[in-house]
Amino acid sequence: MKHLQQAPNGAFFCKEIDTRLTSQHKYSNNTYISPCLSLLVVAMIALPQQAQASEALAVQPILKAYVQEGLANNPGLQSQNAKVEVQQAKLEGLRARYLPSLGLNARASMAEGGRTIDFPAGDLLNPVYATLNQQAVAQGQQPRFPTLDNQSIPLLRPTEQDTRLTLNGPIYVPQLNAQVEAQKQASQAETAAQRRLREELERDIQVAYWQTAQAQAQVDILQNSLQTLQENERVNQALYKAGTVTLDAPKRAQAERLEVQVALQKAQSQRNLAQEYLNLLRNAKPDAAVQLPTNPNAVQRLQHIQTELQEAMKGSTENSAPLSQLERNIEALQAGQQAAQNSYKPTLVYQVDAGYQGKDYNTGPKTGFAQASVVLNWTLIDGGIRSNAVRQARAEKESAESKRIELIRQLHLARSQARQNLEVSIQTLDARMAQKEAAEESLRISTRKRDAGEITQIEFLSAEQVATRARLGLINTIYQAQVDRAVWQFNNRQLPDIVTLNDPKANTTANPVGGEKP
Repeated sequence: MKHLQQAPNGAFFCKEIDTRLTSQHKYSNNTYISPCLSLLVVAMIALPQQAQASEALAVQPILKAYVQEGLANNPGLQSQNAKVEVQQAKLEGLRARYLPSLGLNARASMAEGGRTIDFPAGDLLNPVYATLNQQAVAQGQQPRFPTLDNQSIPLLRPTEQDTRLTLNGPIYVPQLNAQVEAQKQASQAETAAQRRLREELERDIQVAYWQTAQAQAQVDILQNSLQTLQENERVNQALYKAGTVTLDAPKRAQAERLEVQVALQKAQSQRNLAQEYLNLLRNAKPDAAVQLPTNPNAVQRLQHIQTELQEAMKGSTENSAPLSQLERNIEALQAGQQAAQNSYKPTLVYQVDAGYQGKDYNTGPKTGFAQASVVLNWTLIDGGIRSNAVRQARAEKESAESKRIELIRQLHLARSQARQNLEVSIQTLDARMAQKEAAEESLRISTRKRDAGEITQIEFLSAEQVATRARLGLINTIYQAQVDRAVWQFNNRQLPDIVTLNDPKANTTANPVGGEKP
């Protein structure tokens, strides 16, 4: 398979499968086919040559079902869905900080010991009381003033309770607005990452499906080739025993049969690997059956395939998910920088407390209380903590903006490559079809000449080789066109114009340029 190694790598794209399916082997397109293999032409004609080719109209419902199955069951996508929920919950949590909060606080305590306040009441008043009592006795009266002890008052009450409702909320918190905006952009970035993962999964399922179909087509061809070579080996053995041919004829037939047998084993392993990877994307069992194209009239529907591919060449109005994700992250970093700058400003909040307190929970006329406060907090000097935070936020934003320019250039290149690959595949379809028709016509002429004894057996075998390569080439080209279409549909996105990337006045989302017009 050509071009496929140029496809962008995604979260699900398997390089090992792609490399194996694109590697050339002896029985692939544009490779040498030995003379003995040319004896397989009769079997190749009997086999539905295009049974595994891409009948776009018939296959689409099956492929769409596999894509929907993967989107519904893929664990990687489900994990990303959970990440979106996490970011959305964080956003709702920040927005809730705008609203007042009401809380119930209750405290009951018991204390013993601690600090005290000593009041020398006895030392101060007892001398005075004693003098007054003496005067009263001298006048024949009873003493009226008692003897007092010095007082020691504990600061901690032996028992105490405090129960209150607290209402508080923001009045002026400049950092909160920027934090909400930053989280809003981060949530949108995670949503864009979710869309990117869905698009990558859809692309990889389509690519894996057509790779599996191509590998299965190679297995079918080699299986029929092996049967014919086994019969060819038996015939040559019989001819050798009859003395008609020398020993080299059956030995060569045996070598050809063993070579095809090895190629068949490799093709089956390749088919199994591609099918397991497709089932991995679907989150199905590794050996789950896959319904592949089986319509024998695919070549007759070549015009339908070409028309569908031409329709896929039209430009798209959708934005690029990776670019949207990065731009939302840049906006989040911009808001984070603003939040760091707002930390230089003061904050103002209110708080209202209402409840009752006392030695115990017995309520009385003097146990209730209410208190309202406005709290101003303004950090004047912090040793450079806030300035370094602003510097860090600015550097992170500049780094992300540089990555954006690089990403846009990469996306432009990927889109251009995908478009060129699809154009080559569409153009190659006509050439492969014409090549197949010319090769089969040449084979029919050579067959008549051979029957009439006008050409040698070598010339006839050469015509058979050309026809076989033409059939294989057409099948491989049809599959490759479907793979290139899946890659093009993934890369066909609206992108900013490269000319404006270095313009400081250009907005991060300005000057969008859609896919090429039809």
